[in-house]
Amino acid sequence: MSHYLTLLKTEYIKRKSSYWLPVWIVAGIVLLVLIISITAMVAHWDEIEIGMINMAFDYEDIQDGVMFGTYGSMILVVFVFSIFLLITSQSSLSKEKELGCELFYRCQPVNIWVCTAAKYLMHVFAGAVFLLGIGLILGLIMAIVLASTMGGFYLGSAIVGSLLGVVLYLKIALVFGSLLFLFSSIFKNNAFLKGAIFLGLIDLVFFMIEEITRNTINMPSIYEGLVALLGNLNVDADLGLGYVLADYRLLIALVFAGACYAGATLIYKHKTIEA
Repeated sequence: MSHYLTLLKTEYIKRKSSYWLPVWIVAGIVLLVLIISITAMVAHWDEIEIGMINMAFDYEDIQDGVMFGTYGSMILVVFVFSIFLLITSQSSLSKEKELGCELFYRCQPVNIWVCTAAKYLMHVFAGAVFLLGIGLILGLIMAIVLASTMGGFYLGSAIVGSLLGVVLYLKIALVFGSLLFLFSSIFKNNAFLKGAIFLGLIDLVFFMIEEITRNTINMPSIYEGLVALLGNLNVDADLGLGYVLADYRLLIALVFAGACYAGATLIYKHKTIEA
């Protein structure tokens, strides 16, 4: 266990900036929004009437509104973190080779599966920990702001909205992060670009088969299938933690992620080390 924790710490130190940079970007965006809001408030202070909003909604409607509002705010945060997820995971198993120190890491007395598991966990899922922290802070801010305007402290609903954003990120990590982890074992560099081209060529072949057979044979779409694994992304009345976690596509995404990890490890294990 101590060896595995050491591997996790090593991966964190090696890519520390990639974990904290999205946090600072989100903090910068929030700070910019606050500065603009405060500036606008000061400029139009005489026109502002402070008081509670007269809400003609039921208690449950307000709760849903707070949850959806927080979830909508989290989507921007998820987008920023997803970009860094793609950047980090596409070089998970090729970074050492690119830097010319792969032989050193392969010679360490650690099982190859344990080594790749540490890389997979840190490069694909570690961002969710930072995202969860931001989500809890954002949920608290939303609850405080709404308490000053609606007269109720809906912290629970705000936290649920934040958790929905974290679950969305985890789904993206399961599908696209795992896929890029697999590509990182195949391509030495630019795994995202080369992998996207490879999947695009497969889609093109499928399209040509459909055209040649005059659509008598329905071929799957690679990209549509990957997006479908993310589940329902619509903000509707059925959206909730229970509904999202009970989605059968989450189980398929878990199986897909496991297959990507296993395939990447086997390829990494048996790939010839270039001189």
